[in-house]
Amino acid sequence: MKRTFFYAASLAFIGFGMTACGASTEDTAEDTAVTYLLNEEATTLKWKGTYAGDGHSHNGTVKISEGSISYKGDTFESGSFIVDMKTIESELTPETGANDLKESISGPGLFNTAQFPNVEVIVNSISDTEINATLKVGGKEVPAKMPVKVKRTDKKLTAKGKFIIDFSAMNAEGFQPGKEKGKENQYIKPGVDFDLNLVMKAEKTRE
Repeated sequence: MKRTFFYAASLAFIGFGMTACGASTEDTAEDTAVTYLLNEEATTLKWKGTYAGDGHSHNGTVKISEGSISYKGDTFESGSFIVDMKTIESELTPETGANDLKESISGPGLFNTAQFPNVEVIVNSISDTEINATLKVGGKEVPAKMPVKVKRTDKKLTAKGKFIIDFSAMNAEGFQPGKEKGKENQYIKPGVDFDLNLVMKAEKTRE
């Protein structure tokens, strides 16, 4: 009788221990918050601007200096980036007009980097195929839907793709038809081409 009692008690104890152990070590997606931080060295952002009048263009790069994207499990929580407009470069050399072009892009007629040195990118939503964001640029807000291929693991997030951002909402003089007669078409098209290769590293926290 005693042997039967102790046997049953032992089974119950083992079962309880296994249940308790399972509950304490379970790591569900709902419990895990993950923040991906920008890998600045591995990330690139290329641009291309085209003139309306004759269709010639210039291209170059600009650096993303800060950035993070946070998830709670599989649910996107928040995200933001800083684009440092002081780092903008073109394909031109100093001998072929690089300084003049940078001065024009940075000037009050376009991005006015003296007053607004950074572009803040607020991520509204993100999926496997698109980043929906709002750009705070030149004191204005510009909506941007970026069709990119997003891949996410527990260690890394990448986003790659080519897209166009329409800067018409800035109402910048350099993106509008000229007012002087004969110079109506001497402006840059507000739809600027971009090529993004975004690389981010994960930092896990548990809530």
